[in-house]
Amino acid sequence: MQSALILALVLVTALSAFFDAKGFVYAALAWRGGSVSAANALWSLGFFVTGVSLYIASIGFQQRLGVQSPALQSIFWFAMTVIGVALMDGTIAQWSAAQRAVAIAVSLGVAWLLISAPQ
Repeated sequence: MQSALILALVLVTALSAFFDAKGFVYAALAWRGGSVSAANALWSLGFFVTGVSLYIASIGFQQRLGVQSPALQSIFWFAMTVIGVALMDGTIAQWSAAQRAVAIAVSLGVAWLLISAPQ
């Protein structure tokens, strides 16, 4: 039962992070040359609405697993979203070995915080 909840949490949070990352990428595209692109702004908004809706669903899974702290709940999403943005805009391919090692260490640190912090 708990492994199914964890799997559901990871999947829903990954989807939330994916949609929010797309929202961030389109938000960056919305402003070019000092003017706003309405189409990119609307795409950004749509992705954010979908992402936050999934994030709210992920909180239910986290609470059922005993994670009650909003700080811990959001840090899990944040780590996944940052990685998603880096993957989508292609900058992760340009990271040095040291930057990738730090990204892995930070991800492990976030996982440790989720597991070890008092609920």
